[in-house]
Amino acid sequence: MNLRIAKLILPFVLSIGFAFGQTSTTKTQNVTVGEVRQMLDAKQDILLLDVRTPEEFNGRLGHIEGARLLPLQVLAEQYRKLNRFKEKKIVVYCRSGNRSLRATRFLLKKGFKAVNMLGGMRAWNALPKKIIKP
Repeated sequence: MNLRIAKLILPFVLSIGFAFGQTSTTKTQNVTVGEVRQMLDAKQDILLLDVRTPEEFNGRLGHIEGARLLPLQVLAEQYRKLNRFKEKKIVVYCRSGNRSLRATRFLLKKGFKAVNMLGGMRAWNALPKKIIKP
């Protein structure tokens, strides 16, 4: 590739990565709903953060008991409300996992120990209500 063309294209490619929150310094860790269930069953000291709207939080999919609501739409302005949880693992979730992924990346950039719950409330509600041990 011509060096001149590369110099022209590189800033554009980098700006796309930053715009979508996919920089090499922000590696998002994902957890499954089963892993979250295990954390809760083991009474691990985690914060459950729901980033959906209040209507969704109280809607038909419900929310995980004990979760805090901080919608993605206001997260950038209100994330400081979470500062007292900075040393705690924060499990971020939404309806399907898309908004929570964006929220998790944002919180990681702000120094939080955030992980994204894959599948969101749709996956959570698909979990068996009671795990039967052999």
